[in-house]
This record gives sequence, C-alpha cells and structure tokens, in this order.
Amino acid sequence: MVLIAAIGCHRPPPTIAVIMPTGGLHYWEVFSQEVQKDATAAGIHVQMAAPQAVTDYTEQAQLVENAIAQHVQGIIVSPSHQMVLASVLRKAEFQHIPVVVVGTPIALPSRDYAAFIGWDEEEAGRLAARRFLALLGGRGEVGVVGVSPTVEGSSRIEEGFADEIARTPQLKLVGVRYGLSDWARARQATLDLLAEHPKIGGIFTTAEFSTHAAAVAFESTGKRRPVLIGVSEEVDELRALHDGDIDALVISDPQDLGRRAMQAMRVALSGAPASGYSAQLPVQIIDRDTMARNPIVSVLTQGEMQLNASEGVNPHVAP
Repeated sequence: MVLIAAIGCHRPPPTIAVIMPTGGLHYWEVFSQEVQKDATAAGIHVQMAAPQAVTDYTEQAQLVENAIAQHVQGIIVSPSHQMVLASVLRKAEFQHIPVVVVGTPIALPSRDYAAFIGWDEEEAGRLAARRFLALLGGRGEVGVVGVSPTVEGSSRIEEGFADEIARTPQLKLVGVRYGLSDWARARQATLDLLAEHPKIGGIFTTAEFSTHAAAVAFESTGKRRPVLIGVSEEVDELRALHDGDIDALVISDPQDLGRRAMQAMRVALSGAPASGYSAQLPVQIIDRDTMARNPIVSVLTQGEMQLNASEGVNPHVAP
C-alpha cells in the first residue's frame, strides 16, 4: 500500500513554453540555452517556439494560444507587439498559468503576469545618440533604419534616440525608414537615406537585420559610408565592428536575461509571488577599442572570433 501511494503521488516535471520574438538570431539562442540549462537543473521541461519573423505578430499569438491549449505550467514570452499578445496572455492568467514577460513590455497591468524582465530600450537609443554627438562633433544630419513602427521594442529605441538628438539643435534627425526585418529592404532603406540626404553624417539601425544590412550596404557601391551605429548582438555584426564596418554597437546580455527569467518562473511555479524578480537590465555601447574587454561580447562570441584591437582595421570614409 505504501508503494502504491508513492506511485500515485508521483507527478511529471512541470512544462513551460518559451516563446521568442523570432528565430535564427544568436541573441535568442544564447537566451534559450541559459533558460534550458537552468530549467534542466530545476527539473523543468521546456518547449521552445518562435515565429519566422519579428513582425509575425499573429503567429506569435498563436504560439501562446497553443501553449495554453497544451496546459503548460508556465510561459516565458518576449512580445513583438505590445498590444497583440495582451488578450491571449489574459487567457493564461485566467487559467492560472504564470507568465514571465521578457525583453519588451506588454500592454497589461502588472497584476496580470508574474514578472517582467526587460532591458532599457529607450536608453539604447540615448546611448547611440550621445555617441553620434561625440563622433560628429555635435552637428550634422542623422537618420534611422528601424524594423517597423508597430514593433514595440524598435519604436522605443527610436523614441529614446529622437529625444536625445532633439537636445542638440545642430544635430538633426532627417529621416526614418523601415526594413521590416528583411535584409534587402533594410539595405535599400539605408541607401535611400543616403540618396535623399547626401550630406547625412550618421545612420542608426535599431535591430539585427537593419544593422547587418547597413554594414554591408556600402561594400559594393563605392559610396561614402556615414558613421554607423547599430543595435545587435549577432556575431556577424560584432565582426563588422571589429573590422571597422560599424562604428559602435548597443548590446545587452541575453544570458542574464535568461537566468533572471528562470529565477522568476521557478518562484511563480512554486505558487509564491514573483513580481519582486522584475527588473530592467542595463544596455551598453561598445566600439572596436572596448569590445575585446567586454564580458557580454565574450559570452556572445564563445571563441568564434578573435578580438585583437591591434589588428588592421578598414576605417569608414569620414563624412
């Protein structure tokens, strides 16, 4: 009877769904690896999912719906759109499935989800603006190549950038274009900015795809390259920074994001309040001189590239 009772009390490990904004990006690979490592140590099963593109809002919402229908015990999600996921995440709350929101905020009261761990997107824009001020001597024209006006994270970065630029009247934001997470569109948007504003001194790219596109846009054209600052943790862009094709990158720590997300989720699964684990993580700006000493870069590269500041560099053509 004792053995039967023990078997009857045995419960399978809890399952959580981890739904990222898009697949194929190194940042989210590092994040998911950290989540998986921490989950395995805690005896938690993880189901990973992501839409094909960051603008596939309805697909991401469907992935959340699927997780709820499968009766997972918890959901970690990085919303692409602040509004689209709101109603479906309410369903999770109604079914007492704890939700940890990561990356970008969601348009819900904090009582409707367990915790939020994000990074300071507006500060990312402000850091880039300040670096343009330094590199351009506080004057000139700058433009932005973003993702989409409906992608919350990119829009918040743009807002921080525009607000900081507005503080210096001699430095003007002359245009904003969108690449829609498409490499070819982002490349053309970069070239369009230069064609429409031949004297543009700098271009700020707010996501991985547009940063990659801008870094290679001038390789075959022979056109002057403005100062280029982007937001990206991808290895290709880190290499481009090292090689002089990008002047600075704004980065955040995906490993820390994953670790903190799992801390909050473990607390939520235990039935305790997890709101105290909410946090806004810092962002950093790096250049070729500082990247080799940056611990986040070390995590991101994992020996994939040698960062030696004494190696040759191909500088951009000054504006």
